[in-house]
Amino acid sequence: MKKLSYVFFAIATVLFFISCAKKKSSDPPLPKVRKEAVYVCTDNNNLISYDANNGAKLWEVILNGTCKGTPVLYRKKVYVHTDQGYLYSIDILSGEIYKSAATLFPSTLALAAYNGKLYIAADKLYCYDTTFVQQWAYDGGVPCTSSPQIEGDKIYLGIGDKVHSVDLNGNNVWQSPAIAAGSINSSPKVSNGVVYFGAQDKKVYAIKQSDGSPVWDYTTVDKVESSPLIYGGMCLIGSTDYDLYCIDTISGLLRWKYHTLERVNSSPAIHEASNTVLVGSYDFNLYAIDHVSGTLRWKYPAGSLIKSSPVVYGNLIYFTSFDRYIYCVDALEGKLVWKQFMNANSQGSTIVDDLKNGVFSTESGMSQF
Repeated sequence: MKKLSYVFFAIATVLFFISCAKKKSSDPPLPKVRKEAVYVCTDNNNLISYDANNGAKLWEVILNGTCKGTPVLYRKKVYVHTDQGYLYSIDILSGEIYKSAATLFPSTLALAAYNGKLYIAADKLYCYDTTFVQQWAYDGGVPCTSSPQIEGDKIYLGIGDKVHSVDLNGNNVWQSPAIAAGSINSSPKVSNGVVYFGAQDKKVYAIKQSDGSPVWDYTTVDKVESSPLIYGGMCLIGSTDYDLYCIDTISGLLRWKYHTLERVNSSPAIHEASNTVLVGSYDFNLYAIDHVSGTLRWKYPAGSLIKSSPVVYGNLIYFTSFDRYIYCVDALEGKLVWKQFMNANSQGSTIVDDLKNGVFSTESGMSQF
């Protein structure tokens, strides 16, 4: 009888612990909510997503190689191509790698995306679909030197000392006259039938969109690697001679220029609500300049040189500095909203997920301007 009671006790104990055992709920987890976010690649071979409003880190993904150009936001995926020749598609909510492929060619320039295709400037201009199947490759004779820009049904980019116009099937439409000295690192910008760009020969050029023939050129004091912003009838572009130039798009004459204390390789952006031009300088400052008069409204001091191009979203400005921080600054007063330590420098510009189409810098192939 005593043994029987032990058996009953043992059975009861087992049943008790089974009833208390933790089990995963059969209910699926709540879906992640898409937030306004900022994405940036760093020299630590990673892509980081931050909350656009408060700077909280949302996720971080490790890549095979460094994305030195600006990533692309397209159809709820972030696309990057690295200097080790790897192409990635990354989920914007989780940061998980959706797809990756070895392209076998490195690239340090920004991507462009359009109509289900990705365009990568490297030793050639490559076209891939979003499943990473190569569609075609355009050989311009020498490696690409600027990021591709898409306008209508044409792609425009610098290849050595010429701008090439290429159709969406990879066929050459025209090539501009060769630049006298040096290559074209400035990404072309198309506006009202004219293509604008800077070059290593110290000039800013305007050529016809139809055939690449000259419209005008303007000479600065040093090479021009900044990409132009076309706004309000003006071509705004930086030079390594320390100046930001504002050139009339019709006449090619100087409206004004603003002098900083170091090189201006950053590409300018515009805060339209206040008609303010934003641009970074190697003198550590982000400058806010009146679009009409060229006078300084404010400047924000970062901890090191600013090579990246600022991105404007609403009344916020996002940019990176070689002090290894990403900054968010108020566009109206130049006050810091937030900053985050990235633990690495960033060669490319940030992009913003505005929950619609994305907001890109003017140097990127997916620019909003």
